[in-house]
Amino acid sequence: MMPPCARTLLPFVLGLWTLGAAPVPLSAKEPSSVVARSLPATAGVRTFAETVLDAPAAKVAAVLAEPANFVPLFPAHSVEVLSSHGDRRVVSVEMRKPWPIGSVKWVEEVVSLEDPQDHAFVVERTAQPGYFRRLVSRWRVEPLADSDHERCRVTYDVSLELARWAPDWILRRNHLGGVKDTMERLRSLILAGQVTESAHQ
Repeated sequence: MMPPCARTLLPFVLGLWTLGAAPVPLSAKEPSSVVARSLPATAGVRTFAETVLDAPAAKVAAVLAEPANFVPLFPAHSVEVLSSHGDRRVVSVEMRKPWPIGSVKWVEEVVSLEDPQDHAFVVERTAQPGYFRRLVSRWRVEPLADSDHERCRVTYDVSLELARWAPDWILRRNHLGGVKDTMERLRSLILAGQVTESAHQ
């Protein structure tokens, strides 16, 4: 049985495409090639997506680490860098959704790393508790050795738990769609060159 608040929360969840929205149209030259699936989670939801891009791994990682790209990528309404220390930045993110959600804000830490063993790049984002009880995402960009590092494999692993109750099946479906849409937008933005590369890479 649904909790008493379920009826009022249902429109909220139906309108929530967490970290994603309608995908940007892709060029016919670069067809979509994104695989996304839900993974088991002890609480909330977890989604994993993967694709291959015709771009150097370092360039893609620099794009993902730059907060300015959160606006077209997720998409966000605005992003403000609150502090920056080396490869760690604290940013404030605002998203605007249709009623009944409205404006959603949170603060997260963005950390950029490089794995010296396989030269893969990692961008981790962890939200402070607030709108989300827990939000942890991890981009991994791995150069493909057989392509002279001009192509790369990108994976996106996102775990999310809302601070408010929501039906698991709706949250899981919307989260899967939102994460896949974000990966589709990354492909489109890289192809079009409509991104800002991070100076921290």
